[in-house]
Amino acid sequence: MVSQVKDSVLEAIGNTPVVRLSRVFRHAHVVAKLEYMNPGGSIKDRMVRHMLQRMPQGTERVVEGSSGNTGAALAMASAVLGLDCEVTIPDTTSTEKVKRIEAYGARVHRCATSAPAEDYASAARRIAQEQEAHYLDQYCSRLNSEAHYTDTGPELWQQLAGEIDVFVCGIGSGGTISGIGRYLKERDPHIKVIGVEPLHSAYRKQVTDRPANGNFQTVIEGLGKSRPSVSFDPAVVDDVVQVPDQQALLWLERLAQEEGILAGGSSACVAAGIAQLLPHYPQQRIATVFPDSGMFYLSKYF
Repeated sequence: MVSQVKDSVLEAIGNTPVVRLSRVFRHAHVVAKLEYMNPGGSIKDRMVRHMLQRMPQGTERVVEGSSGNTGAALAMASAVLGLDCEVTIPDTTSTEKVKRIEAYGARVHRCATSAPAEDYASAARRIAQEQEAHYLDQYCSRLNSEAHYTDTGPELWQQLAGEIDVFVCGIGSGGTISGIGRYLKERDPHIKVIGVEPLHSAYRKQVTDRPANGNFQTVIEGLGKSRPSVSFDPAVVDDVVQVPDQQALLWLERLAQEEGILAGGSSACVAAGIAQLLPHYPQQRIATVFPDSGMFYLSKYF
């Protein structure tokens, strides 16, 4: 008998389940990969592990700017690896996310979002330079999408036995949809890759001829940007749909009360986007990823 004991929680990342959303989408074939079942609670565990495996030898300090989940994944991994960890976050980040990062022993710097002198990503870059720390830079690093090309994408493809017509994914840093999307299209170029973001976010303009049409503001953490991330590859994305915040929040209740899935705001936004898309893709096999759990937003959304 082969032992199934892991050496650390970092080895427990991945192999998250895929479930059919047969109650909220009764007459459609829609499945979701539950990434909140990673040990750090989100899909960002995969990216952070991939990045830290490639950091310079002798690294003792790490810094990252995050809306919360990357920060928590980095703090978790730093606890295992004995790294000094600092995370900058926007001051709109949920209380649960902040406490989660701090519980792992990392230091958190809150950055004002109202006319800030420097945003949380710029603050992380500055702190890393001042302390000569390793800066992950998820919004610009190729390792972001590479993590999902080498890990999440192949895992999803195998779990679905290649039976997928449309992949729908929220766009935040842009790495998840870019990496998974590229992997899936290399296996089957007929697969459609469609992004979902809040209203007035910048990504749709990169993929379509539809402008942002307004100032970007959202209560949905982790999705959308006023400026596109360098980690986003528009070449692998066929379309981007936008979802009003209120519509996304309604799907939080639906997923919890009909599917028993306590999802985060980004997952709910993606579910609302799929509902928009279904009339255009009848009888198509649609897959998505739910990045994190509603447990991290109980004080904010529920």
